[in-house]
Amino acid sequence: MLLGAALLVDALLAVTYSVRYAGLALPGAALLAGWAYYGAIRRPAVGALAGAATLVASSVLIRLTDTSPVWVGINSILLSELLAGAVLTVLVVWHAKASVATGCVTALVIACLLSMGIRHAQSGSDSVLSLLFGFVVLAGCVGAGNYLRRASRQRVDTETSALIRRQWPLGVGLGVLLFIDIGTAGGGIPFVDLDPGGNPFKLLTLAGAATAGVCAFFAPRAPLRYVLIASTAIAAAPLITSTLSSGMLILSFSGIAASMALIAFAVRLLDRQQAVAATLAIVAGNGLALWTSSPGLLTDANAVMTLSFLFVIAVATGLYFRGRDRERTQSMRSAVTTAQQGERMALARELHDVVAHHVTGIVVQAQAALLVSGTDPHVAVGALERIERSGAAALTAMRTLVGSLRDGTMPGESATEQATTDVAADIRALVDDFPGPPVDLRLDLPDTLPHEAGRSVLRVVQESLTNVGKHAGDAGLVQVVVSSTEHEVHIRITDDGARRPVKPVGGSGGYGLIGMRERVELLGGRFEAGPSGSPPYVRGWTVGAWLPLRKESS
Repeated sequence: MLLGAALLVDALLAVTYSVRYAGLALPGAALLAGWAYYGAIRRPAVGALAGAATLVASSVLIRLTDTSPVWVGINSILLSELLAGAVLTVLVVWHAKASVATGCVTALVIACLLSMGIRHAQSGSDSVLSLLFGFVVLAGCVGAGNYLRRASRQRVDTETSALIRRQWPLGVGLGVLLFIDIGTAGGGIPFVDLDPGGNPFKLLTLAGAATAGVCAFFAPRAPLRYVLIASTAIAAAPLITSTLSSGMLILSFSGIAASMALIAFAVRLLDRQQAVAATLAIVAGNGLALWTSSPGLLTDANAVMTLSFLFVIAVATGLYFRGRDRERTQSMRSAVTTAQQGERMALARELHDVVAHHVTGIVVQAQAALLVSGTDPHVAVGALERIERSGAAALTAMRTLVGSLRDGTMPGESATEQATTDVAADIRALVDDFPGPPVDLRLDLPDTLPHEAGRSVLRVVQESLTNVGKHAGDAGLVQVVVSSTEHEVHIRITDDGARRPVKPVGGSGGYGLIGMRERVELLGGRFEAGPSGSPPYVRGWTVGAWLPLRKESS
């Protein structure tokens, strides 16, 4: 926003003072501001070098067309060019290596000196003071870059350091503008002072602008409070100094820039009523300052329209960032909701596939033990042993889920997961512990199987056997076939029971098939489940899954 406002000020000054072809300097300044923006979001060193080349090329164009640029601060250097160079200096010192930063800063300084010479900079005291002013700006930017570099390396990020990293472009810009105002008020750097003469009392007028700049820098913490402080300071400083001197600084770049920043922060961060009140307070403070300095300015249509336009830009900027913040908040909420839903689904699948499998086995074996306990106690004892193993396995699975929640990992990501890297051994153990009808197992798996694919194979077989135990109590045989080709793994589980005549103990959640389908489709596979055979010869149930084999990246 500050660079855009500086470009606008350069354009208004060129038009106001009707300097011949002054507008020819603006395209180069706009391109330099673009390189500063590129350096902020991408590569600072490239932006700095390209900006230095752009400044020299623009100067050559100015010289060839005999243009007289309207400058503020440093002889023949536009305000927007000065601010863009300051931003690029901070960026390269902050982010680039020391050797690269030194080269880039040197290139920017040489480009500035060459441009002053090419553009026919004035000689004498003004040139000396311009060079001194430029040195102060350079030292300040290098110091700011070094501070940000050190702050970025700190392990503990404090609230103040985070604020400085966000607000440093505004701080650098306001600092440069304040230096310009100080030089102008002292009569040493020409252009803006409508009452030249170097009256030192006019420097006191800038106390309000300096206070407003500090308030703008810290405004994100408490926008309304700092707006009220800044408005009071802007209005009070000229009022107090009017008793000491009749000649005062009428136009303060730093004060106007700080006011624009405060309006933008108020519109962005406050609610509608507070934002309107804050904006009116800033406008009233600046209006009172202008009336105190020069009452005639309030009736000057050009001055009023210029300031109004700048403040409208500040309001529009605040509204833009307010809308962007709202969109970002909505996107974050949507992402959080999606992540939470994914975690809930993963937990539901784990509870259903793992814990429910073991609990179902316990129920089936307990029912079998009750049936034979009176006639064959030895079979009942064997069933009790299997119940004990299933209970221990269910307890282990529950502990794994609880551990994954405490560690912040998704189910299936824990290193203590029950599924091992030997999927075939896991499936055989699952079949051996199955309390239902006999299982005809046929395995043909590749030597290496991706973890997620192997885990899904195991879960599909596990859930299918669980469903057989729940719904096909009269089944005489279960066939489990797991085969593989070069590109996919095929799973097929078939039972010969009646068409689901058994109502499972505890009811059925109805999520088994849904969970299996989700697992398979998440890996890009295909899932089918339904009765075996065709009417009227429907008997049993068949589950089929096809999982693609993707080679893991090395």
